[in-house]
Amino acid sequence: MTDAAAVVTVRNLSKKFCSQLRTSLWYGLRDIAAEAWPGAAPTLGLRRAEFWSLHELSFELRRGEALAIIGANGAGKSTLLKLLNGLIKPDAGSIHLRGRVGALIELGAGLDPVLTGRENIFMRAALLGVGRAQVLPLLPAIIEFTGLGAAIDMPVQFFSSGMVARLAYAVAAHLHPDVLLVDEVLAVGDIDFQRKCIHHMMSYLAAGGSLILVSHQPHHMQAVCQRGLVLEKGRLAFEGTTTEALDYYFSHQKAGAASATGLPERMTPTLSEACPAFIEDLELTGPGPVIQSGDEVLVTLTYQALRPVPGVIWGFFVYSGDGSTCITAAYPPAPLALAPGRHRLTCRLRSLPLTAGDYLLKAAISDFENRQSVALWGWEDAPGRLHVGDAPSMTKNTQKMLQQLVTVEVEWN
Repeated sequence: MTDAAAVVTVRNLSKKFCSQLRTSLWYGLRDIAAEAWPGAAPTLGLRRAEFWSLHELSFELRRGEALAIIGANGAGKSTLLKLLNGLIKPDAGSIHLRGRVGALIELGAGLDPVLTGRENIFMRAALLGVGRAQVLPLLPAIIEFTGLGAAIDMPVQFFSSGMVARLAYAVAAHLHPDVLLVDEVLAVGDIDFQRKCIHHMMSYLAAGGSLILVSHQPHHMQAVCQRGLVLEKGRLAFEGTTTEALDYYFSHQKAGAASATGLPERMTPTLSEACPAFIEDLELTGPGPVIQSGDEVLVTLTYQALRPVPGVIWGFFVYSGDGSTCITAAYPPAPLALAPGRHRLTCRLRSLPLTAGDYLLKAAISDFENRQSVALWGWEDAPGRLHVGDAPSMTKNTQKMLQQLVTVEVEWN
C-alpha cells in the first residue's frame, strides 16, 4: 500500500521578474542588501517594469501521483519547475519537499560538454548527492536505457539534442528520486525514446515515485498523469483530472482565438428595390440546450423581403472557428420563391458530424440560375457562432489535438 502523504506542498507561491535588465540588476542589489539588513522587510508588491511569472499558486503532490502542468508559452510552467528544483528563489509563499528531487528542466543543464557521456553520468549523480559507489551498480542499466551504445564514451558536445535528452533522462530516472520533475525535454527525443520514457514513468509511479510533467504533448500527459493544473499568466486557472484540465485548456484556447479575430458587427440593411430581401438570422437548434456531435439539428433561416422574390435557393455554410476553412455547406435541389414580409426557411440535419468546438456560420440566398447572391449573412459582417459541446474525454482531447473537425459513421468489423 502506497503512502498517501504529500511529498510536495506549495502554498501561495509567487515569483516576479523584471522586463528591463539594468532595472532588474538594481532591484537585485537592493533585495540582497535588504536581506542582509536585520529586520528589513522584503518588497512584496510589483515595482516598475516587474510582472508576476507566478502568483499565489497552491497545490499538493502525493506519493505515487503524477501531476500535469498545462498552459500556453509564458504561463509560468518552467518557472514553477525551477522553483521546485531550487534553481531560483520565490518572492513569496512556501515550498515543502519530502525526499530527493530529480529534474529534467533544461536540455543539457548539469552536463559538461567536454566530458564523455559516461563521465557525465557520475558528475550529474554527484550533483544530485549520489556517490560513485552508488552509481556503479546502476551504470549498465543507465547506459542501456540511453541506447547510445559506443557513443557513451564520446564528448557530450558532439551529441545531438535527442542524445542529450536520452542521457539526462536516464541519469535522473535511474537514481531513484522521490520526486521527478520533467519539462518539455522529451519533445526532442524520437518516438521510440518517448515510448520508453512513458513506460518508465508508469513503472516509477507504480513503485511509489511522484512526478510533475510539463509538456505540450497531450497524449503524454493523458497516459501518465492523474491530475492536471492549468496556468494562465502565472495564476491557477483550473485544477482537476488530466482529461478535464486538457478539455479546459483546449476550450479556452479556441475561445481566445475566436475572440481575437476582430470580426465586425452585424449590419442590418434597409429593404429597397436594390435590396429586396435580407437575412435576419441563422440558427441551429438541437434536442437539448447544448448541441452535441451526432445530434439531429434544425437549421432555421429568418429573412425579410420587400416583395416576392421568385427563383432563388438558400444555403448555409459552416466554417472552422478561425474562419479559414469551409467545413461543409448545403443547398436545396429545387428553387423556391421568397414571400414578402418576415418568414422562416428550415431544413434538418439528421446527424451533426462536427466534433466538439466552436464554429462560424454563414448563409446566402442566391438566384437559382446564375447563383448571383440576393442576400448574404456573415460574409461582410459578423458570422454567427455555433458551439458544439461534449463531456470531457480522452477522445475529445485527441480530436482537438489533431484539429479534427468532423466525425464519420463507421461500422467496425
